[in-house]
Amino acid sequence: MLKAFRRLLTTLLIFILLLGGAVWWLLSYIAPDERLDMAYTPISVRDKALAIIKNLNTELVLTETDINYVIKARLMSEYASAGTNGAAVELNEDVRLDGAVFELEEDRLVARMNVTYKDRIPAQLDAVYALEWQPPNIALRPQSLAVKDIGLPLSLLEPILIPIELPEQNVVAIRDVQFEQNQIKVLFKVDVKLPF
Repeated sequence: MLKAFRRLLTTLLIFILLLGGAVWWLLSYIAPDERLDMAYTPISVRDKALAIIKNLNTELVLTETDINYVIKARLMSEYASAGTNGAAVELNEDVRLDGAVFELEEDRLVARMNVTYKDRIPAQLDAVYALEWQPPNIALRPQSLAVKDIGLPLSLLEPILIPIELPEQNVVAIRDVQFEQNQIKVLFKVDVKLPF
C-alpha cells in the first residue's frame, strides 16, 4: 500500500512538473521577440497633398513610416480612451495592444503586434492584410493571423479603413493608388477650371 502511494505521489509530482514545464515553454514561445510601442508622429495626408499640389506634382508617396503613423493614429483615436501617444490600446476587455509595427510588401501589409491577454500573458501576433483601393479609402482586409506559427481564426481581426483626405477645393482627385514595396503611391489628376 505504501509503495503504491509513493508511486502515485511520484507520478503526480512528475505530471505537475511536466505540465508546469509545458506551460512555461508555451508562455516563453508566444512572448514577443522585441519591444514595440504605439508611439507615432501625427501626419496629415491632406497637408502632404496640398504641398504636392503647390509644387505641381501629381504623385504622393506614403512611406512605410507614414503608414505606421497613420494606422497607429487611427487605432489610438478609435480604441484609446484618453490614452497618450505611445500608450497601450485596449482592444477589448481581455486584450491590450502594447505596440505594433507595420511593413508594406507590395499589395500586402504585414503587422507585428505585441499584445497582453488578461493583463498577464504577453504574446506576439503576426497578421497579414491585403491592401485594396476603395475610394476614398485604402482598405486593409485580414488574410491571416497567428501567434508565432500557431494559426488563429480570422474572425479575431476586423478590416481597417485608412481615409485619403484631399483638400476641399476640389482641385485634385485621385486617379490611381499603387501598392509597391515599402510605399504606397497616390496618383492625382488635377482638375483646374479656368474662368474663361
